[in-house]
Amino acid sequence: MGAALRSIDDVGTIACVGAGTIGGGWAAYFLARGHRVRIWDPAPDAEERLGRLIDAAWPALEQLDMLDGADRRAWSVHTDLAEAVDGVGFVQESAPEDLALKRRLLADLDAVTAPDVVVGSSTSGFGMTEMAAEVARPERFVVGHPFNPPYLIPLVEVVGGERTAPEVVDWAAAFYTALGKSVIRMEREVPGFIANRLQEALWREALHMVDNGEATVEQIDRSIKDGPGLRWPMHGPMLTFHLAGGEGGMAHMLDHFGPSLKSPWTRLEAPELTEQLRAGVVAGCDEASAGRSVAELVAERDAGIIAIRRLLGGAQPLGDAQSPGDAGQGGIMTDTALPVYETQVAAEWIDYNGHMSEAFYVLVFGYATDQAMEHLGMGPAYREASGCSLYTVEAHVRYLREVGLGAPLTVRTRVFGEGPKKLHLAHEMHSGAELVATEEILGLHVDQAAGGTVGFPEDVSAAIRVHAEEPPGWCGRRVG
Repeated sequence: MGAALRSIDDVGTIACVGAGTIGGGWAAYFLARGHRVRIWDPAPDAEERLGRLIDAAWPALEQLDMLDGADRRAWSVHTDLAEAVDGVGFVQESAPEDLALKRRLLADLDAVTAPDVVVGSSTSGFGMTEMAAEVARPERFVVGHPFNPPYLIPLVEVVGGERTAPEVVDWAAAFYTALGKSVIRMEREVPGFIANRLQEALWREALHMVDNGEATVEQIDRSIKDGPGLRWPMHGPMLTFHLAGGEGGMAHMLDHFGPSLKSPWTRLEAPELTEQLRAGVVAGCDEASAGRSVAELVAERDAGIIAIRRLLGGAQPLGDAQSPGDAGQGGIMTDTALPVYETQVAAEWIDYNGHMSEAFYVLVFGYATDQAMEHLGMGPAYREASGCSLYTVEAHVRYLREVGLGAPLTVRTRVFGEGPKKLHLAHEMHSGAELVATEEILGLHVDQAAGGTVGFPEDVSAAIRVHAEEPPGWCGRRVG
């Protein structure tokens, strides 16, 4: 291309063109990664709408992808496109999926954006070749297709158009990767890209099953959520079938089940969207929502994604890793839904018998409780902003084994017996394979200024519900 591309390290301010669900999600993510953001959106309520979206996304970002010093207020909304892109280092376009609108908007962006700035599009179906038809400098335009919500789902599919410069595709892939995204660099344009093609094939079949009375909305969602969906975060559909082939792997699967692929099980053509089908699907979703608002469902979804990403080790709050020599200060291991607290016995914890004193068992359980609170959305930032905290009102400890200086300790925390204002936690402390102590605690959510208990905010309640389970067998007491 004509102008040399700006260095990725020099991208300070980013322009988000369009502030809907996708554009606003991008804005929240860019802010969390330390950038300033300018948003162009002509809607009169754009600023208010974006503020709500960032407020909703911020607690999740604090738990997963936020850089130290990120400023949630470092954004502004503009109605003049040239003003919005003035001085920015990257542009992310997220306008509605209207091809004529996209073509006009990309041409306008090309005219007012500095020539060394790459422009990425969040389009979910159009190719850059068709969208950049009216652009004078199409070589710096590339698709950067995210998955909703962009502030939590790491996937970004990157692909250029016929006139996109190869170095621009490379730059965009490297930029999104530097932001912490999981990037698929596609070699050619495919309508709908990869992930949308796959999920829409599933959706078409689901609509056919509802239309034919073969399954309800709730049954369809549960069949994936409690079935293959549990395997896909680890391996995806292809490796899942590879494992299903046993020692013969995918070769056995294809040889053995290949003929059944001709069976008329699925109908890839979309059904006619009749009023009856539309009404049935809408009613089914209302029933499956069970009275929960969209905001409540979003909080529940986000809490679940956070738990899964931590479980897979794909994300960890910055600053949580344990540094060498931090005796008595724990780090996070990501092998359970709630983080495992990890530390080792420090010299000052040893009593006159040469073992850890009982008081320090309680101290370690306290550290584990603090970590659980932060994971559930009640960390230091929440306490400072809300004036609310979790107060322990009852605790029961069992001392089972003695541990000596330097012994490794891990505390696994489980949630059960939750309520609108209370949280019941069970801790298990291990040293290696040995269970050395347990603790049950009942905490109440207290407004410190008012001096009384208050209900958890909905995002915290949703996070608690994600982790709530039956009590472990050693919990004989019904605390609270």
